Amino acid sequence: MEDGECIATEAPKAPVTKERKIGTDLEKYIAKPYVARALQAADVGNPDGTKGYPDNGMTVLQQHVAFFDQNNDGVVYPWETFKGIRDLGFDPFSSFVITFVINAAFSYRTLPGWVPNPLLPIYIERIHRDKHGSDSATYDTEGRFAYQILIYFNHCKHIY
Repeated sequence: MEDGECIATEAPKAPVTKERKIGTDLEKYIAKPYVARALQAADVGNPDGTKGYPDNGMTVLQQHVAFFDQNNDGVVYPWETFKGIRDLGFDPFSSFVITFVINAAFSYRTLPGWVPNPLLPIYIERIHRDKHGSDSATYDTEGRFAYQILIYFNHCKHIY
């Protein structure tokens, strides 16, 4: 630790902590960076989130999932996930596998009842139920964007 620091941000035996410095001055760029954002994914370059992108009253997690909702009905079926994955540039076989994994993993906990649905729909309104212990914590348990937790893995300037 340098003089005046109360929290060590670098570990001598982990050189990567020196290479990838933590931004300790986020409040210059983002108002209250420690507060989770319900409607916007703020970052240093976009402190108010993405301009011109309507939030439609959805949390950032819901907005993320809504990308795959092709008909905007609030439910993402496998064929919609497949199209979204293809739109991202994946080949058909990979898209099929990814689609099955996503819908099979996330459908049940978002269902309105206890009876499984063989069509594997994902209900956007209840996507916060799919949060689990091994998540990155980019979104909190209510689906809000938690910037202070987000970790950039490739040459980031601000992690915290």
